[in-house]
Amino acid sequence: MDRKEELLKLLLQKEEQPQNIKDFLFKLLYHWKWFVLTVVVGVGIAFVFNRYTPATYRVKSLLFIKDKESSGVDLQNIFSSSPLKSDVKLSNHIEILKSFSLNYEVLENLGWNVSWYRHMPLGDFILYGNEPCHVEFEPDAFNLKGVPVHISPINDREFKIEVKSKANLLGINTEVDFEGTGVFGEKFENRYFSFTLQKKVLPTEGDYYFEFNDLEKLTLSYLRQLQVSTVNKDADVISLQLTGQNPDQKISYLNELSRVYIQYGLQQKNQISDNTIHFINQQLKDIVDTLKSTSNEFTKYRSSNKVFDLSQEATLVTGKLSNLDTKRSMAEMQLEYYKNLRGYIGEDGNMKNIVFPSVVGITDVGLNSMVVRLSELNSKKETLSYSVHSKNPGIQVIDKELEYVKKSLVENLDNLIFNTENELKSIKQDIEEVDKQLEAYPKTEQDLINIKRMVDLNNELYNFLLQKRAESQITKASNVPDVDVLDVARRATTEQIGPKKKVNLMIGLFLGLAVPFLFIVVRNFLEDGIQDREQVQKLTELPVIADVMHNTYNEYLPVVNYPRSVLAESLRELRTSLDYLSFGRNGGIIGIHSLIPGEGKSFIASNLAVMLAMNNQKVVLIDADLRKPTLHHCFDLTKDVGLSTYLIGRHTREQIVQPVSIKNLSVITSGLIPPNPVELLGSDEFDTLLKELGEQFDVIVIDNSPVTLVTDAAVVSRHTQCNLFVVRQKRSPKKMVQLLSQIVAKNKMQKTGIVLNDVDPKRYGNYAYRYGGYYHKAYYGESGNYFDDKSKAEM
Repeated sequence: MDRKEELLKLLLQKEEQPQNIKDFLFKLLYHWKWFVLTVVVGVGIAFVFNRYTPATYRVKSLLFIKDKESSGVDLQNIFSSSPLKSDVKLSNHIEILKSFSLNYEVLENLGWNVSWYRHMPLGDFILYGNEPCHVEFEPDAFNLKGVPVHISPINDREFKIEVKSKANLLGINTEVDFEGTGVFGEKFENRYFSFTLQKKVLPTEGDYYFEFNDLEKLTLSYLRQLQVSTVNKDADVISLQLTGQNPDQKISYLNELSRVYIQYGLQQKNQISDNTIHFINQQLKDIVDTLKSTSNEFTKYRSSNKVFDLSQEATLVTGKLSNLDTKRSMAEMQLEYYKNLRGYIGEDGNMKNIVFPSVVGITDVGLNSMVVRLSELNSKKETLSYSVHSKNPGIQVIDKELEYVKKSLVENLDNLIFNTENELKSIKQDIEEVDKQLEAYPKTEQDLINIKRMVDLNNELYNFLLQKRAESQITKASNVPDVDVLDVARRATTEQIGPKKKVNLMIGLFLGLAVPFLFIVVRNFLEDGIQDREQVQKLTELPVIADVMHNTYNEYLPVVNYPRSVLAESLRELRTSLDYLSFGRNGGIIGIHSLIPGEGKSFIASNLAVMLAMNNQKVVLIDADLRKPTLHHCFDLTKDVGLSTYLIGRHTREQIVQPVSIKNLSVITSGLIPPNPVELLGSDEFDTLLKELGEQFDVIVIDNSPVTLVTDAAVVSRHTQCNLFVVRQKRSPKKMVQLLSQIVAKNKMQKTGIVLNDVDPKRYGNYAYRYGGYYHKAYYGESGNYFDDKSKAEM
C-alpha cells in the first residue's frame, strides 16, 4: 500500500510539472507587448551604437629574432676560436619591447605632443593625419597637459578658443574655465597656454578640440594597449599588436617601435666595439708620444756618438732583450686588466664599460666566454629593469645566473693573477741575466742598446694596438641587428574589430527578451500573493470549488446587467459547484468568509445570492459584518435598519428583511455598528432569526467579517451548513492560506470550500485557456468589452 502511494505521488508530481510550465508560458504570453517593446528598444540601441560608435581596428607587425651565430662577425668570434654561444630567449625580447624607456623614445621620435579629437555622440574620434590645424609651441613653453582645448573658426583669420575642465596645476586641482579669441599664425598666450595655430583645412561643422599630451601618461596608455606575444612556441617570431580608432596612427607607432628596437639592439652590440676602440685610442695616445720621444732620442744618440751599427753579438742581445721587454709589457698589461676586472666584479661596477680580454692579447677561451656572458646578463637585467619590478621572476633568474658567473670568473681571475705575477718574476730574472751580459760591452753600446730596446718595445705595442683597433672597427662595421622586421604594420593587414554589428544586434535582441523575462520571474518569485488555483491546492487541503473572473465593470452587481459575461459564467460555475459540497436546492445557510479585508467576500456573497435567486430559489442575503459593512452599498439600501437593530430588539424581522429589485432576493443589512458584535451574533436572538428565515427562504447567504482579525465569523459558522472562503488572486497572502485548514478544524466548520476571486482570464495559465479562448471572445469581443446589449438585464 505504501509503495502504491509513493508511485501515485510521483505520477502527480510529473503531471504538475508540465502544467506549471504551461502556466508560466501563458504568463509570458500575456506580456507579449512588453517583449515586443523591449526587443525594439534593445535592437534600436544596438543599431544606434553601431551607427555612432567610432570603429576600432587591430594593427599588427611581425619581428623575426635571429640566432646570434647568424648576426655577422662577432667580436668574440674574432678574438677566440670557440666563444660561449648566447641563447635566444624570446621572453627577454618581449619584455624589452614592453619597456617604458623604449616606448617613451618612440613617442619622442614621433613628436606626438599634441592630439586632435572630434566630438562624437558615443565617443570622441581621434584625428591623425587630417588635423584641422597644426599646433606650434616652444619646447620650454608652459601648456597644461590633458586639458581639452575646443577650437571653432570665426572666419578665415580668427578662431574662438574655449576651455572648461579640471587640471592639476602645481599639485592643486584647479578649475580651468575661459573663453577667448585668437588669430591664426599668431601666438595665443595666457596663464595656462602658449601656442600658435597654423590653419590647414578648417571644418565647417563639428566640435573639434586638441590636448597637449603628457608623454609619460601617453606611454603608459600605449603600454596597456600594446600586445607582444610569440606566434607559436616553435618559431622565433614575435607579434606586435595595437588596437585603436585610427589605424594610421597605430601603424606609425608599431613601425617606429620596431625601428627603435632594432637600433637599440645595434647600440648594445656596438657598445662593446666602441668601448674597445676608446680603450685602444687612449693607449695609443700615450704610446705614440713615448714612441716619438724614444725614436728621436735613438736618432740623436747615434748622431752625437757616431754609432750607427751594433756588433753582431750586441744585435742578438738586443733582440733577446726586446722580446723579453715585449713579454713583460704584455704580462704587465694583462695583470693590470685582471686586477681591474677583479675590482669591477667585487665592487659591482658598471659592466657597460668593460673591455674584452682579447683586446689586451688574452686568448683564454674560458675567460673570454665568461666576460661575454657577464656583459650580456648585465645588459638583459638593465633592459628588464625598465619595465618590471626587481622581484620579477625573470630578473631573479638573471641575478642567480649573474652570481654564478661572477663567482666562477673571480676564481679564474685569482688563478690568472697568481700565474701572471709568477710569469713576470721569471721574465724579470731573464732580463737581469741579459743585462749582466751587457756589462761586457762599451758604455756607448750599452746606452744605444737600452734606447733601442725602448724604441722596439713601443713599436711592438703600437703595432699590436693598431691591429686590435682595426679588428674592432671591422667588428662594428659588420654588426647586424639580431631582429628583422618580417612584416611591417600596414593597411593591408589591418582588420576592423569593432563595433561588432551583428553581435551587438544579437545582444540587443537577447537583452530585449531577457529583461522582461527576468522581471516576470523575479516578480513572480517575490510576490507573496496567491497566483493561481494550483498554488492554492498546494498550500491547503481544502478544495477550490470555483474561479471567479476579474470584474471589469464598474458595478457592484455585474451579473445583473451582464448575465452572459465571463464573470457571470464563472459565478454560475460557483453556483453549480455548491453541489460538490452536497449543498443543493434543498436549502440551507451559506457562510461567506475571508482571511483579510479586501479579498472580495461581499462581492462574492452579493453576486452569488443574485445567481441563486435567478435560479428560482428564494434567497435572503445577510450582512453579518457588523464592523465594516458594505452590502448596503451594493443594493443602495440604508443600514439604519438591519441585523444589529433587530438583535437589540429595536426592529422586528419583517422590518429588517428588505426586498430588492431582483426577483426572489431579499437583503438584511448590518444595521448600526454596535459596540459588541460578537455577543450579538452569539445571542439566542440571532439563532431564532436564522430559524425563522429558514422557514421563509430556500437559501440564506451570510457575509461575515474576516476570520483572522475577529471571532465574528467563527461564531456565525456554528449555524452554517456550508462555508466558502474567498481567496483573492495576487492579494491573499500564502501564509494565510496555509492556515485555512487549521481555522476550519478549530471552528469545526462544515462543508468548506475555497473560491478563488479576481482571476484574470487573459493573464494566468489555464484560466486564459479555459475562459480566454471561447468565453472571452464570445462575450467580450476583440476589444475585451461586452457588446451584446440585448442580453442585458436577463432575469
